Amino acid sequence: MPFFDARQMDSSVVLRADVCVVGAGAAGLAIAKEFAGRGLRIALLESGDFSFRHRTQFLYWGENIGRESVSTVHSRFRMFGGSTTRWSGQCRPLDAIDFEARKGIPYSGWPFGLDHLEPHYRRAQEFCNLGPYDYTASAWARDGDSMLPVDSPELDTKIFQFGFPSDLGRVYRTTLESAPNIQVYLNANVVAIDLDEYSRNVTGLRIATFNGKRLSITAGAYVLACGGIENPRLLLASDRVMQNGVGNHNDLVGRFFMDHPYLLLGHFEPSADHRGRTLYTIEDYALVGKEQKANAAFALNEQILREEGINNCVLYFVRRPNYKTRPEYFSVGGKSFAHLVDVLRHQEIPDQHFGRHIKNAIGGLRDVGVSLARQAAELAKPQPRLALRAVLETTPQPNSRVTLGDRRDHFGVPRVRINWALNPEDQRGLTRLLAALRGEFSRLHLGHLVEDHSTDEAGWPRSMTGGKHHMGTTRMHVDPRQGVVDANCRVHGLSNLYIAGSSVFPTGGYANPTLTIVALAIRLADHVKAQLGAGAKR
Repeated sequence: MPFFDARQMDSSVVLRADVCVVGAGAAGLAIAKEFAGRGLRIALLESGDFSFRHRTQFLYWGENIGRESVSTVHSRFRMFGGSTTRWSGQCRPLDAIDFEARKGIPYSGWPFGLDHLEPHYRRAQEFCNLGPYDYTASAWARDGDSMLPVDSPELDTKIFQFGFPSDLGRVYRTTLESAPNIQVYLNANVVAIDLDEYSRNVTGLRIATFNGKRLSITAGAYVLACGGIENPRLLLASDRVMQNGVGNHNDLVGRFFMDHPYLLLGHFEPSADHRGRTLYTIEDYALVGKEQKANAAFALNEQILREEGINNCVLYFVRRPNYKTRPEYFSVGGKSFAHLVDVLRHQEIPDQHFGRHIKNAIGGLRDVGVSLARQAAELAKPQPRLALRAVLETTPQPNSRVTLGDRRDHFGVPRVRINWALNPEDQRGLTRLLAALRGEFSRLHLGHLVEDHSTDEAGWPRSMTGGKHHMGTTRMHVDPRQGVVDANCRVHGLSNLYIAGSSVFPTGGYANPTLTIVALAIRLADHVKAQLGAGAKR
């Protein structure tokens, strides 16, 4: 039985493995599966269990001192399967331009290009339970969903696929259970990384459980696969040997924090000739993967992005109730009221901004009332609209970062403090895309965009929120002065510590990161196999 409960382990026993992977989300599961049945002993450590537990989840709690977004407690899930237990399965690879060092995009450029990652993307496609590895629009224009006849040289169509089933913990649990060389430890909270006195090698990890057990594990190689917030948190908190934290000799751990801004910008009114279903619309998130296998989005042509030095953006439609497309719903009072409702439903937790949300809701009673009236009318007579959903690429900012705060969790580990900072210039990609779409829809008589132009005090659309895609905080670069990990995802200066997940992304593009997370994890598994010897050959 390769699954163990760390709470039942003997504290006097030191666990041992050839490779120790921390985190059983998409990255950790992909790495473990790559080693299943090989000659190396693999330990997979997971803080959570098979079931969701609030006490474990609350270890994610942190402070938000920058732009507000979804709280850390509700943006990832601390259980076997990680956040794949709650996602829609939406996937696509990064574009070729995302790997390039680009004019107008500071700190851009990966150590390799799309061609290098392509074979790993193909393996990730299967791991994520997606359809054929074909993201051309022509391959998906079927099943009654038409393509809008846009033929502007400025615009491209991008395809997203939906994996099903999307809970990768359920999908691969049996595979790991049957692998004799893999041991999975649940309820195992890694609280520190131990180094040798020269800060060149990891000598072990310290583990704690809620029933008071203190364990340790030693391995030949270690992989952190805890996500874009917890990866830097663990590195920064492990400061016994390296005062500023593991891998942080150049003050880069936690910097360049990125997320994908999601924006709802009004709705699309199609002309009479184009009111049928199109591939550009997500009809119902409850049915994606099962009934809807893909959706299309509009984007600017890559040549325009290069020539004009602007960031990328995609826009597609989501069928939503009318009241959820109107300005009052996204007003200051409306958003605060929605947040308070989520708190009452235990879908969010009160934070340092709770009092302000109460004040905003009271001050915005008119907008709240209008929105509630529309919601009531929607129950009596549904009038769904094609909401305009945009996803924006944000440029890397060194002052956008994850640091440690003054508070500590149950195990004494400092909690995080997040300052999500955005470059105002990143609105250029959205502005340029909307202009191209307006012109093309008008020229072809496809319909028109009914746009909500309301903005917040910083000039961003009021509807904007984070996509819960935490990236960049242990970025990849061949130069240790510009990145935390090298091209093989090994922490600079350490011989046996690797990082998996979107925290290594130098830039994030606009695509959901999971397929790239898995592709990089598979690539990392191949590298570790090669490093540790013939027993792991494919």
